[in-house]
Amino acid sequence: MIVDVHLFDSTGKSLEQGTIEAWWVSDQLHKVTYAFPSYSGSELQNRDGAFHSKDQTFEPAILLDVLHQFVHPMKLGELDSTKPDLRKEKFGKVPLECIMLDQPLKTVAYPPLGLFPTYCLDPGKDSLRITTELGSITFIRNRTGRFQNRSVPVDLSGDSDGVVLVTAHLRSLSSMKETDADFSVGPEMESTNANLARIGAGVMAGAILSKPQPVYPQSAKMNHVEGTVVLRAIIGIDGHIHSLHIVSTPDSDLAIAAVAAVRKWTYRPYILNGLPTEVDTTITVNFAFGPG
Repeated sequence: MIVDVHLFDSTGKSLEQGTIEAWWVSDQLHKVTYAFPSYSGSELQNRDGAFHSKDQTFEPAILLDVLHQFVHPMKLGELDSTKPDLRKEKFGKVPLECIMLDQPLKTVAYPPLGLFPTYCLDPGKDSLRITTELGSITFIRNRTGRFQNRSVPVDLSGDSDGVVLVTAHLRSLSSMKETDADFSVGPEMESTNANLARIGAGVMAGAILSKPQPVYPQSAKMNHVEGTVVLRAIIGIDGHIHSLHIVSTPDSDLAIAAVAAVRKWTYRPYILNGLPTEVDTTITVNFAFGPG
């Protein structure tokens, strides 16, 4: 699979263009190569472990998001402890059926659409059109095709707060008969840690590099709502937040504000046994009225 990608800044101004090339058999056997002016390198997962190009920085999180949209837009792990919530919504004049994977929250009776991972499809069909989760990029499949009897995106765009941050076009997609040589480790690659480490909140708090503060929702202020939002986070080996789950919240608006802010936090990559490691941790965000 080869995908042409165009990246934009937060104002919608063009940044750069490049390609993502992926060979994918399973989560345990795949290879991805990124070729961009500001970032290039390869990542490989095979039976011996995980590897990446020597001395490379890790791919920007947005490129990983684009890759996931083409390979597995819905991770099976997101189904754990969730309840599918079907809602019929209109996006402009287009009617869609949206399934949100609700997490049980005692304090939130009717969560707003997109608070949890949400997948919107054409009515009565299995064609995915939109994926979204508050605080992250909304991906829209502007054109789709069929491959091995499955719907796949051909033209894709991702926006945040109404600004397009990325567009992607599927240049080619074909099946292959894999061999061991296709997933062998070359001399230009080195090992990385494919295991997920459970690390305490205090340790990871000390590794924060950038921490945009959440905006206190006006509705919560007016209703005198305060408290602590507890999130479970997966922090990638690139130091970016790769997934967030709400553990508890006193209010849905506070949860939305917390998720929107925390998704933008960045960390120093966690090093375990000399290798950068993906981290499972807890993040707390406190909302309290100040003086006056």
